[in-house]
Amino acid sequence: MNHCQPALLLAVLLQPAVALAGGDAAAPAPTRPVATVRSAITADAVRAYVAALSSDDMGGRFFRSPFAEKAAAWITEQFKTIGLAPGMPDGTFRQPIDKNPETGPNMIAVMPAAGAGADAGVIIVSSHYDHLRPRRSGEDRIYNGADDNASGVAGTLAVARALKACTAAGNGPACTVIFMAFNGEEAGLLGSTFYARNPTVPLGQVRGVFNMDMISRGPARQIFIDGGPVGQPVVAALKSANESIGLKLRLDEHPDWLDRSDQGPFLARKVPAVLFSVVAVALYNQVSDEVSKIDAGLAAEVAQLVALAAIDMSHQPFTPRAEVSKKPAEPAKIEPATAPAAAPASPKAP
Repeated sequence: MNHCQPALLLAVLLQPAVALAGGDAAAPAPTRPVATVRSAITADAVRAYVAALSSDDMGGRFFRSPFAEKAAAWITEQFKTIGLAPGMPDGTFRQPIDKNPETGPNMIAVMPAAGAGADAGVIIVSSHYDHLRPRRSGEDRIYNGADDNASGVAGTLAVARALKACTAAGNGPACTVIFMAFNGEEAGLLGSTFYARNPTVPLGQVRGVFNMDMISRGPARQIFIDGGPVGQPVVAALKSANESIGLKLRLDEHPDWLDRSDQGPFLARKVPAVLFSVVAVALYNQVSDEVSKIDAGLAAEVAQLVALAAIDMSHQPFTPRAEVSKKPAEPAKIEPATAPAAAPASPKAP
């Protein structure tokens, strides 16, 4: 999680899969595919993703290092295994975020919904894959970043697997879903800020952004969700979907978190977006943030909630919004060498 404030992909946007009766009433959405989602998203599967991405071999995934590239290559393989389409116009999953060859790219994949058109909109499920460079000394030098934010990437991949399974069963999303793993969040929201200024689809077409940052630690079956006034359409979908999951949702308790992770650049442009986070100060930006300390069951249930809410939202009526030209604040140009000695205020520490 970050402390700093900071053409287009050929539209694979779908013709609405939900027909309008008389132009003003939507047909009923299909039955919520709870069993399929629960079967596709398990604690064991989430833990395996986190273990791979937060291993010592990943070297902490500092945004401008060979380890960022190693993580990006791993995410590419997961996208391919799940069966997602490349999200960039050049047929790759990679969106470079600056001209430095050592900076890892944003990773973008797409799951189109067959038969939908340009007015169906899109949904974004996101997280960030970068963390911190190794310490210069000590017995344990690697900032593994299991919760922050291997857990969010694991959630993103798990949601993708679930939505593919739901689509195969005939009850998947009725609009395109874009899956993103941003780079450079810890260095000042670099990847998400770049994307918001260089989107692969018009931002006015985005129904909502589900940004998962730290979803695997804290009180059992509890997650903080913050979107402020702009994020309310996403919050509403989550509250409805939670009828099938039963998590304790801590809603909009921290307005100071809204621009401290990758939902910030979207909210600045009036795109409905939310942050998923936990309060876990003890291990925040510590070398002890390892896979052995995560609550994989919580992360799995958060991902289940996102999958069901995304499907629900995709079947709701949608009117594209006018584009908002406001630019978010330039992210701070910082390159943290290690975790800070004393973490400043963050989404983990109210």
